[in-house]
Amino acid sequence: MLRRGEIWRISGARERLGLVISSDVYNSTEVPIVIVAEVVEEALLRDSPLAVAMGGYVVMPDRLSSPMKKWFTECVDVADTETMRRVGRALRILQEL
Repeated sequence: MLRRGEIWRISGARERLGLVISSDVYNSTEVPIVIVAEVVEEALLRDSPLAVAMGGYVVMPDRLSSPMKKWFTECVDVADTETMRRVGRALRILQEL
């Protein structure tokens, strides 16, 4: 099962990395998608005030997508609690929650 906080390599229309941000309850259902925030290598960062650094990667909470579960090919990392807290804060700012 895909779990919140995991960073996966995703195939599909274009290969990319995505941080799973949908809840484990949602991810465990028969719904064929999960919600991810795009992850880029630090060198590829474009200007984004909400970007969250994570080692050599940067999570982009303003670049969300809902890829098919079958497109997830490899779990490459897992975000720590502090990173997920910062991503959650950025998502709340984006949505005025």
